[in-house]
Amino acid sequence: MSKDCYYFPHDSNAKDDPKCVLLIEQLGMEGYGIYWMLVEVLRDQPDYTYPIALIPALARRYNTTCEKVKAVVAGYDLFTIKDDRIFFSDSLNRRMTRLEETRVKRSNAGKIGNAARWGESQTDRIVIANGSHCDRNSSLTNKNRTNKNKEKKLSNESKESADKPRTVASKRPAFVAPSLETLQSYFPTIGGTAQDAEAFFDHFEANGWKVSGKTPMKNWQAAARNWVRRKSEFSNTTAKTITHETTRKYNDL
Repeated sequence: MSKDCYYFPHDSNAKDDPKCVLLIEQLGMEGYGIYWMLVEVLRDQPDYTYPIALIPALARRYNTTCEKVKAVVAGYDLFTIKDDRIFFSDSLNRRMTRLEETRVKRSNAGKIGNAARWGESQTDRIVIANGSHCDRNSSLTNKNRTNKNKEKKLSNESKESADKPRTVASKRPAFVAPSLETLQSYFPTIGGTAQDAEAFFDHFEANGWKVSGKTPMKNWQAAARNWVRRKSEFSNTTAKTITHETTRKYNDL
């Protein structure tokens, strides 16, 4: 059972109220018990009122007489009867009004705290504090409309971007060392000879196809063209080496 179903504030010294004193004197503690039974029944009603016509049912339910219940309702100025149709307690209504106001204030404080936590605007917080649910709904509706417009704009931009051709950098294929036959076919097309192809193949096959002996080769065609362009440098270097070696041998003799 929810606490809200049975809680309501009341004075601990209600028995000392002159009205209750007279009630207890004339009807005893049974009359006092009937009074609090009626207050609790009223508390459970949505509008804190109860039909006069149902008093006999209450009397049977709580094992008392209809006359005693009606006497408590009408005889001690503890309840107010309206149009001989319903009765209610002014004291209970005042207490429940204060209780509801306290609950609303706490609820609004909690909503304001949540709004601050989740980044809602100051306008939304003021709307919550004033309890203006219509204005708040309007504010939230405008906010939702703005968000939807932003989402629509982003969606259109994404669509336009998707429709445009994309330029994607082509991925360089993995290097594959050429065969001697491939080189012998390729070198004549760039001004080289079959012997150049053999020299190129032997050189790079020996060093693991690395440029300058360090960097793995990426394009053997480019390396072959460079080889042919620098062939004269290689020949001059080789000739100088041979001449130096021959001179040193003759000098030694």
